Amino acid sequence: MTIPSLTPDAVLTKLETVKRWAETEAGRHESLAAWTVSRLDDGSLFLSARVRGREPGRALHRFADRQAGYLANRPHTPGDQLPTLDVSQAGREAVLWRTGGVWVELWHPDTVTVLPATPAAPSPALAPPAPATAPAVPRRSLLSRASARLPYTRRAATKETSR
Repeated sequence: MTIPSLTPDAVLTKLETVKRWAETEAGRHESLAAWTVSRLDDGSLFLSARVRGREPGRALHRFADRQAGYLANRPHTPGDQLPTLDVSQAGREAVLWRTGGVWVELWHPDTVTVLPATPAAPSPALAPPAPATAPAVPRRSLLSRASARLPYTRRAATKETSR
């Protein structure tokens, strides 16, 4: 397997991403790991890193929001794209963007699992009929009045004036 050579733009993009991650996630437990480099069919470089930590999904979303603001306020090159959430691959969530002709992907395994199928409810024909019951009559309690819930009773307000 040959490793694509990193262009100066790709090296700068990776360093910039690592720096922006450190600024965004300062004091947190999530980190970027397992960087990979590949070339796409059009020849552009593709950098990918996995987000590891306690809450990788939350960190990824927080970073994507801040990265979008950062990238929107800097000079653009043709083909630049702001970060976009990508859930097209089963079992992982990623944020993709393009800057300086280099695609960058940060991802984490999607920890949301498919919920187990709930057992089908028995058909009404097979279920026993529900017993007929009279509707419950609400009981009037002491708490049905507002004053019963308050710690003090209502008193007529008397205004004393001294002359």
